[in-house]
Formats: sequence, C-alpha cells, structure tokens
Amino acid sequence: MSRILEDMAIASEIAVKTKGGIKLFERLGGRSSIERVHKIFYDKIYVHPWMKLYFEGINQAHIESQQTDFMTMLFGGPKDYSGRMPIDAHEHIFITEELFEVRQGLLIEALKEAGIPQKEQEDWLAIDGAFKKVLLKEKPEDCKPKYFDQGILLFKNRSA
Repeated sequence: MSRILEDMAIASEIAVKTKGGIKLFERLGGRSSIERVHKIFYDKIYVHPWMKLYFEGINQAHIESQQTDFMTMLFGGPKDYSGRMPIDAHEHIFITEELFEVRQGLLIEALKEAGIPQKEQEDWLAIDGAFKKVLLKEKPEDCKPKYFDQGILLFKNRSA
C-alpha cells in the first residue's frame, strides 16, 4: 500500500470514531477547544530544549492553525485542511520512538491544561497515535530531504 493510501486509511478509520453517534469534534466543543489545546501544546514545543529544534524557522501561529485544521478534519469537523498528509510532511524528520513519546507527553499535558475531559483525551490520543506507525523511522537513511539542497532533521535529545 502506498504511503498516501496508508495515511488516508488511517484518517478514514479515525474520522468515524464517535461516542453515542456524536463526533469527537462536537464532544470537544468545536474548533475553539482544538485551537486552545494546540496553543498550549505548541507553546510547550517551542520552549522544549529538544523539540523546539525541529520547529526553528516555522511560524508558530501557522503550525497551530494547520494542525488545528488537520485534527478538526479527523475529529469529524469541517474539512478545511489543505496541507500534506503526515507521512509526506514529516519524511525529512528522523522520528524515533523517543521523539514521538516526548511529543505525546507534551500533548497529554496540553490536553489536561486545556480542561479536556478524560474520555475525549483518550480519543484524541488514539487518533493522534494512529499515525505513529507511518511516522517512525528506524534509521536516518529512511528519511528523505524536504528539498534537494537540505538535509534531514536529526537532533540529539538535550532534555534527557
């Protein structure tokens, strides 16, 4: 199966995740709740000694908006996302289990700080985590440069 089809299969499987027929988007209270989580989350990312290295030169408001559009679509809300699918957007980043776990920990903190109820936190994390298998890479050689004249993003964990 192609990488795009893998992402699409994950997304379509996730999009139907409901509780009592109510989509996660609605249970969260709509876009404003997702925006609140992403603001908290990226505030944490942009000051984290390791994670921030992967976002140097990227406008925080832009990435928050893009991530909100993407997750809104997956949660059953409006389909306004027009960016690349995760596997293509991250093919230049050496994402290890450790990196994924650090990111997931910051997301958990953000969900709690934003006051998201436990069940909705669990569903959010299940949806977010569904992309793990297509994002993790075993070795740097599994990455592809974003542009022909740029290398891959690979930084040692300075926060451990």
